[in-house]
Amino acid sequence: MPRKARISLSAEERRLQILHAAIKVFARSNYRVAGTADIAREAGIAEPTIYKYFPSKKDLFVRILNRIGNRILEIWQPIAAEEPDAMSVLRRIGSIYLQRLRTHSDDLKIQFQALAESDDPEIGRQLRQNHEAYVRFFTKLIERGKREGVIRADADPYAAGWFLNGFGFTLTLVNLLHFDRKVGEQRVEKMIDGYLDWLAGVGGRPVGRQARHR
Repeated sequence: MPRKARISLSAEERRLQILHAAIKVFARSNYRVAGTADIAREAGIAEPTIYKYFPSKKDLFVRILNRIGNRILEIWQPIAAEEPDAMSVLRRIGSIYLQRLRTHSDDLKIQFQALAESDDPEIGRQLRQNHEAYVRFFTKLIERGKREGVIRADADPYAAGWFLNGFGFTLTLVNLLHFDRKVGEQRVEKMIDGYLDWLAGVGGRPVGRQARHR
């Protein structure tokens, strides 16, 4: 019997232990290849224990996607409440995303891997819900920025939301393909800064209230 199996944990602690182990296993392999035996080994528990908390490997994978999506929004939402305007929120989120890429790459890798399983109705539904939530967050933020006058009046909030969401994929791709991380991140940062400058109307059309006063 694995040594860790003797540790007495509450039901919630055990569930989290299994989730954390599964994230590690899925991230270094993939959904199809990884098995519950691998997850149990990583967690230091007997394989049947997993099925006391999760009915299937797919259910576990979907729960992980849901957890990752919620955690990202839980980071972004306080930032949106703390910063004085929408543009400050966007710049701070960009900086934090770069940090998370270095410290929580397993989470980001799993979201990227899940695209390969998107034909599965349950996995596809959860992945779609995650990205719809991200885009909805950015869309509302762009709308806020237009009201505040810090984002250009002609910006389409929904299109901008998808564009900003896409930067996350680009950063993850740079990381997964093992490009020179420093150079890759610097280039993507320039791309993000360039797009945010465009949204702010830097060097182009005036934005929001400035446009109305002309």
